[in-house]
Amino acid sequence: MAFIFMSAHAVTQLTIMLLLVASSESDTCDGNMGFPGRPGIPGVPGTDGKDGAKGERGHPGDDAVPVIGPKGDPGIHGLPGRPGQKGDEGLQGSPGDNGKKGERGVYTGVDAPNQHFVFSYKKSPRTQRVLPDNLIIFEIPLISGEDDVLDSEGFFNVKIAGMYYISYHISSSSSACLKIQVGKEEKVRFCDSPGMIMVTAGSVLLPLKADDKVSIQTTAPSSIFSRDTDCTFTGFLLFPD
Repeated sequence: MAFIFMSAHAVTQLTIMLLLVASSESDTCDGNMGFPGRPGIPGVPGTDGKDGAKGERGHPGDDAVPVIGPKGDPGIHGLPGRPGQKGDEGLQGSPGDNGKKGERGVYTGVDAPNQHFVFSYKKSPRTQRVLPDNLIIFEIPLISGEDDVLDSEGFFNVKIAGMYYISYHISSSSSACLKIQVGKEEKVRFCDSPGMIMVTAGSVLLPLKADDKVSIQTTAPSSIFSRDTDCTFTGFLLFPD
């Protein structure tokens, strides 16, 4: 008994032919169609075909133009960084401008160094005949450091406003008629004429302002004697404004 071997492809074609023959025979028997047969077994997939020819090279694309978009919103602030190391000490700067003058202070009754002021001068030792409305000049300071309190004309220039006690002591050989004056305003006057050498004195409390000028002047011809005795001009601040 001989066996016939067939490929899968041949078996598939033979199956299709038998179905066609069976279908044609059923049409001839009694004119009735038979039941359709079962589908055949799918064939085995064929092998891949060969690679096709290489296609033509495409045309180059258009040059791209970079587009810059709008600026984004600021991001959230990051955490503070660590403090850096301390740098070297810099050079000392030049002095700054003077500040504005401060407001006037209020007297509180508390002692402070700038609330004290006193001066005392005496005349040089000589006899002097002084005509009316002339200053008595006191040249020699009795308190150290007070050389510039009286100017060369004999005026006491007020630096600190406040209430002052002003006094003089004058030796005279005949008469001494004097007044204490602030600027051009006479405050008080005194006169003594005993006809012999004597000492006369006068004093007054005065409210004075800064830059006032206080002087001792004559009101009548006076003979000021300071050869064997002293003549003094004294003042001190009782309390400032």
